[in-house]
Amino acid sequence: MSASLLIGLLALLATGIPVGIGLAIVGVTVGYFAIGDSSLLGLPSSAFAGTSSFLLIAIPLFILMSEILRRSGVTELLFETMTRWVGHLPGGLAVSAVLTSALGAAITGSSVANAASMAIVAVPPMLERGYERKFTYGLVAASGTLGIMIPPSIPLLLYGEITEESIGALFIAGIIPGLLITALLVAYAVIASVRGGVYEPMPRASWSECLSYTARSLPALMLPVIVVGGIYSGLVTPTESAAVGVTYALVISAVVYRSLSVKNLLGAFMDALTTSAMILFIISGSHVLGTVVTKLQISQDLLLLIQDLQLPPWGFVLATMVLLFLLGMILEVISIIFIVLPLIHPIVLSLGLDPIWYAVVFTLNMEIALITPPVGMVLYVMTGILKRPVTEIMIGVAPFVFILGIALAILLAFPQISLWLPSVLK
Repeated sequence: MSASLLIGLLALLATGIPVGIGLAIVGVTVGYFAIGDSSLLGLPSSAFAGTSSFLLIAIPLFILMSEILRRSGVTELLFETMTRWVGHLPGGLAVSAVLTSALGAAITGSSVANAASMAIVAVPPMLERGYERKFTYGLVAASGTLGIMIPPSIPLLLYGEITEESIGALFIAGIIPGLLITALLVAYAVIASVRGGVYEPMPRASWSECLSYTARSLPALMLPVIVVGGIYSGLVTPTESAAVGVTYALVISAVVYRSLSVKNLLGAFMDALTTSAMILFIISGSHVLGTVVTKLQISQDLLLLIQDLQLPPWGFVLATMVLLFLLGMILEVISIIFIVLPLIHPIVLSLGLDPIWYAVVFTLNMEIALITPPVGMVLYVMTGILKRPVTEIMIGVAPFVFILGIALAILLAFPQISLWLPSVLK
């Protein structure tokens, strides 16, 4: 039943129908034929229940926070600051782009927003300094995906909502893996830049200039400390923390940096509204399908199947990683989370796997999905901004898919990389 359900859903989505509607249609159809007319009675309440959680209010707030900061020139300031510190080193601008993406990830929670900002800010100066075009596109796209690993992360927030795991623990667990991925990208950027040898090095900035830019960046850099620290300390809930983050973003953009106009603020609200509606629509449709899946006990059937196959925990993990990679080629991240996670999370628990660690490797697989053709969302965002053929960007990201694959292998082999910090901060 589960295989036919997934195949039917993928076939329907292949027609181009919106994901939220596709999920709801499959849920209604399967419910009607497998359960009967009674399944239709609960349709409105199921659709509403999917988006009625107080925790989900954090999603539009985090998106709004990201849009406000993106339109206020914060990314440009962070990039200029990083360039002052490391621009003169080998591959300095490339390293600066990666480090700025890591900092941007900590204040956006969205890989798409992070990659879009960096495409505008980092690509032109890198090309002007002689960096190879495809390498530049691939580096910016791959480092942009850090937005969903380094907290605050919208996918990790949704993971916690579905599985009822601690949002604070999930956010903290993503920090060291995010730094690991950043280090791997920096190492590759330096090696590729030095081997290429065609870029023009940046002049070394003075200490006073470095410190001046750093001082200007500090208000923005305090945002992730306030948001994640507030959640983990228990002072605020994730939703309240998101509201605090929006307020802080408004204050520093309008008062400290004075770079937020009324026009930009209205644009931020409209973009946040559009993105939030899309996500919540998917959640609503997935809840309709999830209700049917629960009534048909598909998760229990899958659990029995795994037990009958006597698949070891590592075998199950590897199988799900392959499944997630394949789904990442044809579906976007939010859809995968709501289609797959409710089915596999009970199995993760039954096999004795740590759910926080699994959340991290799951999220890293979603990072890979963001730059994996043909549906990688970051690829098309960068295509729209840079006005370049999507095939050119796809070729550029190929080595970076391999780099993220290495990071995934490391996290699979050494779970403590994800679990050490949450255990220390308990």
